[in-house]
Amino acid sequence: MAVKNRLSLSALLAVVSAALILIVIKFPSNIISWDVFGYYLYLPQLFIYNDLGINDIENLNNIVATYHNTATLYQIWQTETGDWLIRYTSGQAVMFAPAFFVSHAVALATDFPADGFSLPYQIGLLAGCFIYFVAAFALLRLILLHFFNDKITAVTMSVVFLGTNLFANTLFNIAGVHSQLFFLYAIIVLFTIRWHEKQTWKNILPIAVAAGLIIITRPTDVICLLIPFLWNVTDKLGWKNKVELLQKNFPQLVVSAIIVCAIGSLQMVYWKIYSGHLLIDSYNNPAEGLDFFYPHIFGVLFSFRKGWFVYTPLMVVAFAGFIFVWKEKRNSFYALFIFMLIDIYLVSCWSCWWYAVSFSQRAFVPAYIVMAVPLGFVIRFFDEKPMKFRLPFFLLVSLLIVLNLFQTWQYEKQIIDGSRMTKAAWAANFFKTDAGSCDDRLLLIKRDFSGIDAMDSARNYKERLVLAENYGENGIVTDSETNFTPAIKIPYKKITLSDHAWLRIVCEVMPIDSAAIGGGQLVVTFYHNGNYKYRTYQLPETIPAGEWSEFEVSYLTPEVRTPNDPLCVYYWNQTGKPLAVRRIEVWASEVVK
Repeated sequence: MAVKNRLSLSALLAVVSAALILIVIKFPSNIISWDVFGYYLYLPQLFIYNDLGINDIENLNNIVATYHNTATLYQIWQTETGDWLIRYTSGQAVMFAPAFFVSHAVALATDFPADGFSLPYQIGLLAGCFIYFVAAFALLRLILLHFFNDKITAVTMSVVFLGTNLFANTLFNIAGVHSQLFFLYAIIVLFTIRWHEKQTWKNILPIAVAAGLIIITRPTDVICLLIPFLWNVTDKLGWKNKVELLQKNFPQLVVSAIIVCAIGSLQMVYWKIYSGHLLIDSYNNPAEGLDFFYPHIFGVLFSFRKGWFVYTPLMVVAFAGFIFVWKEKRNSFYALFIFMLIDIYLVSCWSCWWYAVSFSQRAFVPAYIVMAVPLGFVIRFFDEKPMKFRLPFFLLVSLLIVLNLFQTWQYEKQIIDGSRMTKAAWAANFFKTDAGSCDDRLLLIKRDFSGIDAMDSARNYKERLVLAENYGENGIVTDSETNFTPAIKIPYKKITLSDHAWLRIVCEVMPIDSAAIGGGQLVVTFYHNGNYKYRTYQLPETIPAGEWSEFEVSYLTPEVRTPNDPLCVYYWNQTGKPLAVRRIEVWASEVVK
């Protein structure tokens, strides 16, 4: 019996084999770490420790001490009920569950600790995530075969894997949330195609389940519903036909909506039990979050720090393919193109738009299911052209693949930094193969996870006075009735236009009562719907009473959410005993280029 579509099947096997070999070679030292640790935490806390509210915080500290999953427990936060809440939504934990249960059974049957984090769980989680990867590419193959012949499908699959940061994500972060979303989006697109061809229950239910899991994995990805909603809509008649189709299959829509809501309710029940609220913003951090009215579109797409088009230039080629989708498959154009536009906007609205340590924009990994379609159209277009056009195009694609693989290798060797790149560093390191020869001064400032800041003496700084606030000859007296001096507020953009500045803050004080010595603090913070990088500096106990004295502190500006976020500086008298403040100065040291 002849094998149908043999080329694309061979490409699938080649991609899967290559991924398996690389993953085994680069087996992670601890796959359940950092963000993955937070997403995964639901499972051991619920099924092993029976402590989803994390009342026994010491047990969690012991796990981290044993397995070194994270430097700090940023994955949880304490609610007003006193319980600790997992910061991440639970969709990925649901995806991890099959691997977790198998791993737990293995741990119970062997001598490994059945604690949710020992070697069986790590191997099981890696294996489970690899299965999702295989399934995602198998589904992608079926999606592409809907649009293209066997050869174009094979080439497109190979190019998507080798020419994008999907390769780096699979190699270094296969347990990351974006890898599982890649699989779920493949289900959405494939079964959207099939349901519009034949409106059966077996074609719509996978859409509902996948959409529900996507939404409780990354809530902003509710936009995944745009794909089935806009499919086959091309004009006013298309809208009319779509409405009639939905009305005709109304029972399927109702059941699908119930499934999506039921899956979403898992998260709401968890929030209600352990926070007292059905809906909360678990990223309750003024330093990081969504700013819908302050997108970073240019940075997300074009910056040398983490620009998608800079580090994955193949996507520029893919976007050109939407022209052919418009011309040849308009029934899918609006669904795919509008989804991508909104996805880019939402990704850019996250204040930490460079998405921590990663290669290129990892937030777009799920979108490669969508972008594979226009990319396939470009590949088919040039494949049908004479050799004088076909050869330069495929040479360009080959060079982009080589560039992606080389820069992925540079990223692994830390020649390309995962979060601190600049145009100067990118240009200087473009052909380098030795991290030791790279000039760290060309990168953005290094920010220590511990929060301990130390000025880099290798950089050339120049200091200037930003603001001096004088409170008169006798100053402002703080005491039991007036605990704070008026806050000095300076927008970040008035301090520096660079990525950082070192602040030297000078405060002139006079303790009127000796009991005020050692009990006051200079407060330095930035503000965006709350304080972030909040620091307090204790008044030195060596300051004499009855005399004017200066003390100064050093402060590194944070990654601000917007340039308008103000620096706030004030003195806080915690003793209630009188102390006068006469002057506060803010000096900024900026790098001189």
